[in-house]
Amino acid sequence: MKRLLAAAVAAFIFASALQAQGLDFAQARSDHYAVWAEAGQARADELAKVLEGLFTLFEEDMRFDPGSLKSRLTVRVFRDKPGFDAYMTRVVGETRPDFVYLHYPTLERSELLVFEKEEPDFSASLSHQAYVQYLKAFIPNPPLWIREGFAVYYERAAWDKSAGAVVFKENTAWLETLKALRNSCKLLGIETLLTATPERAESARDVFYPQSWAFVSFLLSGQEPRYARFLWDSLAALRPAASLAENQGAVAALFRRWHDLKAAQEDFLAWMDSRKTFAELVEDGVRLYGEKKLDDSEAAFAEALSKNEGNYIPYYYLGLISYGRNDFDMAEYYYKTALQLGCDPAATNFALGLNAYAVNRLEDAKGYLTKAKTEAPDRYATRVDEILGRIGTP
Repeated sequence: MKRLLAAAVAAFIFASALQAQGLDFAQARSDHYAVWAEAGQARADELAKVLEGLFTLFEEDMRFDPGSLKSRLTVRVFRDKPGFDAYMTRVVGETRPDFVYLHYPTLERSELLVFEKEEPDFSASLSHQAYVQYLKAFIPNPPLWIREGFAVYYERAAWDKSAGAVVFKENTAWLETLKALRNSCKLLGIETLLTATPERAESARDVFYPQSWAFVSFLLSGQEPRYARFLWDSLAALRPAASLAENQGAVAALFRRWHDLKAAQEDFLAWMDSRKTFAELVEDGVRLYGEKKLDDSEAAFAEALSKNEGNYIPYYYLGLISYGRNDFDMAEYYYKTALQLGCDPAATNFALGLNAYAVNRLEDAKGYLTKAKTEAPDRYATRVDEILGRIGTP
């Protein structure tokens, strides 16, 4: 307790020191946040808007009473990592590689510390730690699986400029890891997951954290309403004054009261097996395309893109599917996107050439086909020469 109080005092002193050194932080105050930004007022205002969007998203699932908060949630944004490190070192004697929420006995002293970095890493780290801050503001000692599971669950939630709001996207980044753990029989039992102490969670962090995310996702999947009901009942059962052991014990008892542990574990594993990774969806899409099941192939690639928008394979095959349907505009869009993302230039330019040729854009077709031939003459010279001959190019 003395160390926490000393840290809180140090935080106040160091913040004052920053101002004395001319490193002023602009402040933005919203309904639920006080945001301090080293980069200036515009940045403070922008982040306050994003954080309010995240708060609304969290509240849709958690249903805590915002009126019970005794003060706004404090967020301090540093211009760079060195400034973040200096503050952390002064306050707690060490730093962290990523954003961190410093929780103290009073909400007024607690603060979320972040630093500027590239997207999408900034939004992912902000959403994760903002949830931890939100949850602990209402329940200082929440069950670890709820804290960590939901924090990862929300990581892809980010501000969408076109929508003017925070938009939730499913986070499946740990799905492959989870399936590997399942195949190697390393998953924890549900009872262990629900009651893990900080020491137990840390010793099994490579399992506990991805499995916490998976368990939250399973409960929210809607396949079995009774599991969703358990989650809502669990959140309602948490008490602000309770210890970690008391809150975890209450939730575990609630689960045992309504669910058979063995049957629940089997349902959890069945749900896990039903979820497909990006790689599995791409494999399905390629196979279905080869079987000429274009609608099913398209659905597989569309789902793959929902998990990873930065991979060229789905775009290339969606281009092939669009071409096969004579939707040449969409085919061109998909091919060009695939090319931008690193698809084989020879194959993509050849596909673009065929697409342009199909709509009688002959000059464009010549350009694309010539590029394909230049990139990979061993693969495309014969075919390109044949098509160019039809066009009338010697």
